[in-house]
Amino acid sequence: MPKHPSHRRTRSFTHDLPPAKRRMLRRNLMFVGMTLTAIAGLSLISKANAAGGAYVVDDGAINAPGECNVDLWNQSGRHNHSANNLVLSQACTFKGLPGIQLGAAIEHGRDDGDGETQVSPQLKAQLLNREDLGLQLALAANAHVTINRAHAFDGADLSLPLTYTPIQTLRLNLNAGWAHAYDEGEQNHRWTWGTGVEYDLADALTLIAERFGQRGGQQAWQAGPRLHIGERLDLDLVVGRDLTQDRDQWLTTGVTLRF
Repeated sequence: MPKHPSHRRTRSFTHDLPPAKRRMLRRNLMFVGMTLTAIAGLSLISKANAAGGAYVVDDGAINAPGECNVDLWNQSGRHNHSANNLVLSQACTFKGLPGIQLGAAIEHGRDDGDGETQVSPQLKAQLLNREDLGLQLALAANAHVTINRAHAFDGADLSLPLTYTPIQTLRLNLNAGWAHAYDEGEQNHRWTWGTGVEYDLADALTLIAERFGQRGGQQAWQAGPRLHIGERLDLDLVVGRDLTQDRDQWLTTGVTLRF
């Protein structure tokens, strides 16, 4: 049977791409395919709608007591095709500690053929939750440890995420914090900040945008749609750009499951 013209056009398009771009496209398509396969096998019970996943700007909320979330995302550089980060993170609030959320993230990054794996334990305590005022405030702390490296401790972060909800469909996030990091053997201490907005365009769609940075360090933005599949699963498609140095760009695909 002769091939449909659209098949020929698709094949011609991918054939004309440089090898590095074809590999990046295949990785993203494989990740999306795995995500859709996972969706087909899940029963959908409760909605996951808070900022998180690949987004940097945190919100002032924590999981309800007895609730957990799992985030998985893959980030690929647009111009530096050898740069790739895969992150798996989980956070839970236990009924015995209703005001504290505990979690950890595992990140594996590759750049120019070199790979590195980092483990980051996380703690988030809610300091204020005033639904009548639309205000939520938390204290978040993270530590970073790199596996298979002589100097394993890579840094720590502290931040105060604040969320203001002026109307039901709109959430405004503000972060202020401090970061301690080892950059190529040097210890650096920097003030960090971030602003973000989440707008529920429809029951099944939230638009998210954020701007974040460090004093004397990275400045960047990210934005994208969040699709709510039923009430338990979210899909993220995020584009971002660095505003310093080489102005690198990236694409992130992610999934969030709450249970």
